[in-house]
Amino acid sequence: MVAESRVRVLVIDDELGPRESLRMLLKKEFDVVCAESVDEGVDKLREAPRDLVIMDIRMPGKSGIEGLGEIRKIDKLVSVVMLTGYGSLETAQQALRLGANDYLNKPFDTKEMQATVTRYAERTRLERKRARMLNELHEMNTRLINDLADKERLAQLGQGSAELVHDLRNPLTIVSGYVDLLSQEIERTKAMDGQANDYLEVIEQNVRRCCDLAQMWQQFSREGANANEKLSINPLLEDVSAGVMPLASTAQVDISFHRDEDNGTIYGSRPQLIRAVHNVLSNAIQACVPGEGRVEVTCRSDERNVCIVVRDNGCGMPRDVRDRIFEPYFTTKTETDGTGLGMVITRKVVDEHEGALDIKSSEGAGTTVTIRLPLAQEAAAALSA
Repeated sequence: MVAESRVRVLVIDDELGPRESLRMLLKKEFDVVCAESVDEGVDKLREAPRDLVIMDIRMPGKSGIEGLGEIRKIDKLVSVVMLTGYGSLETAQQALRLGANDYLNKPFDTKEMQATVTRYAERTRLERKRARMLNELHEMNTRLINDLADKERLAQLGQGSAELVHDLRNPLTIVSGYVDLLSQEIERTKAMDGQANDYLEVIEQNVRRCCDLAQMWQQFSREGANANEKLSINPLLEDVSAGVMPLASTAQVDISFHRDEDNGTIYGSRPQLIRAVHNVLSNAIQACVPGEGRVEVTCRSDERNVCIVVRDNGCGMPRDVRDRIFEPYFTTKTETDGTGLGMVITRKVVDEHEGALDIKSSEGAGTTVTIRLPLAQEAAAALSA
């Protein structure tokens, strides 16, 4: 991953002393630009985006409060910290109401200032990342709506259109879950720190997954095929693990992963395999009793295959349900909780990868699902044949 550029800070203060003090304090760690008036500061902000603006409240000409309004018209996401040498709580509170993120009194404590700059600059970057992801989701949704508006293509997709809805529900549920966790974290810390960055990484990952699924289905509607590639199994399982954790947390189910350091390489479609394994884990989590449920995922490989085993201590399935589990649209869940396509999709994906799917379950005794996939050399030979 490419390292991010230095944090960019804009200091707006009409007094030379505080302005230079901030520049000297921050210049080793941050890219600092100074302005002695609101107009000059706004011009610099128009020239290049900043991660943080530090601005004095009381200045001749345009005040910091007026400057705050202009800054928010240019950049709604940049963090703004106000400085006041008068200790005016009322003015500082007014600044917060108008969109400032925090305020500090003059003279400022150097350690507090450095910590404040780091915290709010990171907040800006996380907010911009979140905005980019929301924009990607919006663009993806627009593309899907336009694509599905074509009635002839929708007719050709048949069951595929229902599978698309099912597929997108999983990553969007993950996104929703992590957005909730992120909101709780922000509310708890009053800033974008702590685990907020981790949550955003998972959100970003699943936004990309939605885009991959949308692209996959658009290609399918035109070509009826998916691109295969060599895939390391452990990173794929790590992505699945990050995705199901909020589902397990919400359902109060304990989930654990056990895998060898190197389970080899398989040959196939990454979006397809993720959707297949995620479907199995989602079913296992939903089958468990909240507070008592346990799901164990193990992954081992031999000379020819990699084997993914998902065991749960949930309600299990009676014989009549197990016999119909691969029947399209058959579900024991409510209409809002399931479509009856999860295991249908999983079996289709496993079959397309020349693998095998085995399910063992009995009522009240949990369920064990085993997915066997051939390693890359075996799979390439089978798919070529």
